[in-house]
Amino acid sequence: MAEKPAGPPKGASQKGRLNIKVADDVARGVYSNFSILHNNENEFVLDFVFVEPQRAQGQVVSRVTTSPKSAKRLLAGLQRMVAVYEERFGEINLAQEPPDPKGTYH
Repeated sequence: MAEKPAGPPKGASQKGRLNIKVADDVARGVYSNFSILHNNENEFVLDFVFVEPQRAQGQVVSRVTTSPKSAKRLLAGLQRMVAVYEERFGEINLAQEPPDPKGTYH
């Protein structure tokens, strides 16, 4: 049974719409094939990294710092999106991935 999407966050307009603008350079996005997650009591830091194929070298292409509540909402949203993706395209198999090095890498 699919869950209903959550309503607008507190502080959103009364009509349930949130007007979000995206700068052109942000709208193009960046590609990441690796992520590093950190947290402390007050915040979560998500580093998105591009690791070059065939080289043991990577570079952070974007960093997002957010609150624990926003991180948990992000997790729930990603879980819903992955479930929808897998219903449509089949299971995402991670078993073929090489083991992660020591650390908090994902």
